[in-house]
Amino acid sequence: MSKRLPVALLGATGPVGQKVITLLEHHPQFELLEVAASEGSVGHTYGERVQWKNEIELPARVGAMKIKPLMDVQSHFIISALPADIAQTVEPALAERGHVVCSNASAYRMDPRVPLLIPEVNSSHLSLLSKQPWKGKILTNPNCSTVFLAGALAPLQALGAFEHISVVTLQALSGAGYPGVPSFDLIGNIIPHIGGEEDKIKLETKKILGQAETAAQFGVTVHVHRVPVTHGHTVAAHVQFKSPVNADAVTQIFAKLAQEKPNYIKLHTAHDRPQPLRDLQPHDMRIHVGRIKQGDRPDTIGFISMGHNLVRGAAGAAIAILEEYGKYSQ
Repeated sequence: MSKRLPVALLGATGPVGQKVITLLEHHPQFELLEVAASEGSVGHTYGERVQWKNEIELPARVGAMKIKPLMDVQSHFIISALPADIAQTVEPALAERGHVVCSNASAYRMDPRVPLLIPEVNSSHLSLLSKQPWKGKILTNPNCSTVFLAGALAPLQALGAFEHISVVTLQALSGAGYPGVPSFDLIGNIIPHIGGEEDKIKLETKKILGQAETAAQFGVTVHVHRVPVTHGHTVAAHVQFKSPVNADAVTQIFAKLAQEKPNYIKLHTAHDRPQPLRDLQPHDMRIHVGRIKQGDRPDTIGFISMGHNLVRGAAGAAIAILEEYGKYSQ
């Protein structure tokens, strides 16, 4: 009998759900035992309904699973890859039944009772769970670009307080789901708008980098872009501190973290890296940082942060949060 903890997956057929399946297949702590999806898929086998778009072959045992209605899952732990409008009602209903729901949706990220987590950054925010009214719990992972911004900014707080952060994102096709953006609109093109994305990045970054109950107080300006890249969101950030800061000190912080926590930070020193096509792996949880430079003011530095939007930006993030919750609840 397996000693791994059972997990149910909601929204199982989309790109995030597919990545959850591949990441859980050989996970030492959790085992996927249930898949659930929209009403039209219920009763079919997973293999019959999914349009599998993953670098790793669909595990046969998952392909044979019958898809359940969202509210019929029984596993104590649930990973939700639902659209936000559906998550808004389904996730608290499941939490009220006693389930621990880790959500990739935006529905509850900004709820003051719900931790929005990057485990290496703000695991202390799990203290918010004591404020939740449900028998179970809801935890959330950040927007798939927020994680690469906030995750890179967090260690730089050791150098001083931030005054303002200017952000430009270049976001991959897979972040739009499947079938996502029509090829006619994006091949050879860039779309400088993704609905709701700029506010998510701005607000979520402040929540993650603040205290559990108080958001950080610095300015954030964001422009987002959809680009013709399959996987990998890139963030270009310019950070203005309240006092002078040296780019070499920034590099040293990232270099030290890359040694201490190689699954968190990967530092690139080549002038043309990181690049999604060359640097990302299918199960890559690293935040890739490079192009660190001094700004035109002594209080400003710039850097590039990039990572796999379906792994650290979504599926892998949710699993990491369940792992962190397991430590917290012991």
